[in-house]
Amino acid sequence: MKKLINSSLSVAMATLMSLSMFAQAGEAVADDHASSVSYNVGYMSEYWYRGVYQSESAVSFGADMEAGSFYAGTWWADVDSGVEYDIYAGFNFELMGLPMYLGATGYYYSDNFDGDYEEMNVGVDLGFAAIDYAFAGTYDQLANAGELDYEHFTISGAVPMTSLDFTYGTFQDELTGHYYELSYGATVSGVDVGVVLGRNSDDSTAAKASDKDTTYATFSLGYSF
Repeated sequence: MKKLINSSLSVAMATLMSLSMFAQAGEAVADDHASSVSYNVGYMSEYWYRGVYQSESAVSFGADMEAGSFYAGTWWADVDSGVEYDIYAGFNFELMGLPMYLGATGYYYSDNFDGDYEEMNVGVDLGFAAIDYAFAGTYDQLANAGELDYEHFTISGAVPMTSLDFTYGTFQDELTGHYYELSYGATVSGVDVGVVLGRNSDDSTAAKASDKDTTYATFSLGYSF
């Protein structure tokens, strides 16, 4: 999806197909009078999001629309037992000269792969770093197990003297865990190539104990048109 700033999702989702979810971070603030539609396809060797394991490899497709400061889009990916489909929308704006966004995102799954997540998103580009905050998040658990509230905070930026980006993310409230990621991305003949190396915590929200307190690495390819 189109984002406002290059940040942790954009590191993870940039390397996850040079898009990402939602207000986690994005590219540049759109021209107030511009209107456009774009599409993206991609592949990732493993699918990790916010330090949480999702699937052993995945193919994705996304579509984004921008009209002035308004953006909206969707992103789909195959997961181990079903399909993830995300829907997001929001506004890009400036406050005190700083590029910002405010929006909402929903993460939904078929075939009972996972429960649904819905959240509000806000972010700011400080130049030397990007900050993204997901708030008012709700996680509707499977099997009528009830609803959990959560928040998610991300800060990311370039590593000085290198071509790498660094990301730190953490969950708060009834979902737990934090993670660190180093990422590298480049465009080769129009194809986005990305690598992410990450480490999550032992209290990370995850389905299996083996996916907690672990180091992970992903490789991705993406193309936008």
